[in-house]
Amino acid sequence: MRAEASANLKKLLEIEKRLFLSTDDLKTQHAKSLQGSLDASKDLQKEFATIEKKKEELADYLCEDRKKLSLEDLFSTMTTFRELFLKALQENQDRKEQAAKSEKRKKQLKGEDAKRLKGEYGKSGTLNNN
Repeated sequence: MRAEASANLKKLLEIEKRLFLSTDDLKTQHAKSLQGSLDASKDLQKEFATIEKKKEELADYLCEDRKKLSLEDLFSTMTTFRELFLKALQENQDRKEQAAKSEKRKKQLKGEDAKRLKGEYGKSGTLNNN
């Protein structure tokens, strides 16, 4: 992409030279749009330079080789990490909910068992009295 932008800038500069040598009518007709394109292309080059500088700073921060660091690979790794992290968070949440449900069910069963045992002993106690 950067190579394409550089090639486009070179073409625009060539067109600017040709336009300078052309007639006044062509100059007035195309000078404004050409200048706008040149400005945009130069701004794009500045953005590429900024990205490259930030990439080098990031490589230094990560203790990676500046020349070998691939932003695409880095972003891909970060995306994969994020997806796996979010999946682990969801699994942990699901486990907590499942444990809470299990604990609630155990308490419920314990309560039912206690009531049943109390009911059985209560009946047997009345049977022994008769």
